[in-house]
Amino acid sequence: MADASLWIEQAPLQDRDLLQRLSLYFDAFDHRLRQGQGWFIFNARGGRSGRIASFIQYRVNEHQPAVSNYVMSWRDFALSAYVTEIGLPDLVPTVASDRKAKREFELATRVTHHTWTQMLSTDLLVLIGLKPTFRHEAELLSRTIAGRHEQRLATILLTPDMPRELEAEFETVDPSGSSWENIFQRMYETSLVAL
Repeated sequence: MADASLWIEQAPLQDRDLLQRLSLYFDAFDHRLRQGQGWFIFNARGGRSGRIASFIQYRVNEHQPAVSNYVMSWRDFALSAYVTEIGLPDLVPTVASDRKAKREFELATRVTHHTWTQMLSTDLLVLIGLKPTFRHEAELLSRTIAGRHEQRLATILLTPDMPRELEAEFETVDPSGSSWENIFQRMYETSLVAL
């Protein structure tokens, strides 16, 4: 715990309050996980995002007994969303007639299935840098959050945006607004919020 205090003391002023709140969250981590309680952290840009993510990873790693967790950058999530939602379905016609394509398809399917399983089943999912640019990203995130919400699993989302900016980005990629509504509603019900 002394090391966590040192992290907080060395952080820029704007981050100290959040890191103290996160520290309290991790002090009662087992209870928070049983409740499925996570965080929705806005305005986590650049160095701030890195500090917060490192602090979260440090506190998760020091927790005993160990809990299953999956820390994922938005870039990796977006790539997984593309492969799952666009790439694999586009390969289906080729797979039937090309053995090499079939092997690659099967490998990609296993990898994406493994990623999806981790996102849906770990005690804690931490997604860093949330910034949707395509509809398939918004839709996969919506399904992921819905699945975790149903199981009462904790999720921490870090985004460089403020709430209105993030909402506008979701509305740009999903004009129906359903992805943002589903994500925000579920996260708001089960998460602490920080700006």
